[in-house]
Amino acid sequence: MAPAMPNGRCRMHGGTSTGPRTEIGLARSMRANWKHGGYSTEAKHQAGLLRQLLRESRELCRSITALCQ
Repeated sequence: MAPAMPNGRCRMHGGTSTGPRTEIGLARSMRANWKHGGYSTEAKHQAGLLRQLLRESRELCRSITALCQ
């Protein structure tokens, strides 16, 4: 039987990773897991602007149609 490592984990099995803890490590992890950016803050903001533009366009079309009738 062997003693545990200095960090308290089993030297044979180790246990799961605790993941990055520093700002640099967290940023590196986020960049490594980046897939397409479809759910990023910027993409969500752009989608909101597009929805607002479409909503305003529909309202404008309705008001023009109402004037023509």
